[in-house]
Amino acid sequence: MKKSKIISVAVLVLTLGFLAIQCQHEDENVIPVVGPDPIEHGTEIMTCTNCNTTAPAGTWYLDKAHSNVMWETRYKVFGSKLTGRFDQFFMTALNFDEAHPEKISFNGYVRLNTVNTSEPARDNGCLNTTFGTDEAKVDETVNKATLVSKEGTGKYSSTDDGFLVDADFTFLGITKTVTVKIFFEPRFDIGTSFAAGLNSEFEITSDDFLPNDSNIGDVVKIEINSLMKNVK
Repeated sequence: MKKSKIISVAVLVLTLGFLAIQCQHEDENVIPVVGPDPIEHGTEIMTCTNCNTTAPAGTWYLDKAHSNVMWETRYKVFGSKLTGRFDQFFMTALNFDEAHPEKISFNGYVRLNTVNTSEPARDNGCLNTTFGTDEAKVDETVNKATLVSKEGTGKYSSTDDGFLVDADFTFLGITKTVTVKIFFEPRFDIGTSFAAGLNSEFEITSDDFLPNDSNIGDVVKIEINSLMKNVK
């Protein structure tokens, strides 16, 4: 009798184990692993020269009223965030080719003394001093920070739907190569015009451009948000 009970228990354990394995396999079949949707790029091409000037029908230009150049860093290293923008910025040339990123090119600049943090005491004081400029300068080279793409460096990002382009960034007479990530918002109809967005971002370090300034953090993030328009 005792031997019979032992055999029954053994059979029960084996049966439960078999059922557990079967359930596990069934679950694996019911819940397949699904990856992210593949990234698809279109064939939009946008070109312009002297892009800040409203262009004739069929030509792209920068809608400055709906665009901006912004920056962000920290006060000192661990302090609160400092943010600002430049009121005067210019896109002097653009070639955006969605299907052929290696053809992407751009050229633009900001006027440093138009910095705007919404705090006049800072904008007209320490920032202009930091930038080596003053309110009187109009278009002098020392009053500009420029961004010029490097030919043939454009490519698709491997991690998202962005585009990566190397560019020379010049600030306070110092030029360094940065990698600009561009996100493209496809053409849409706004009535009298078509519009499309190019939202770009890159980083610079204070060690590279402001090694003697201890008032800002190690990294400065820069965003260029450009709304492009094409009149019908």
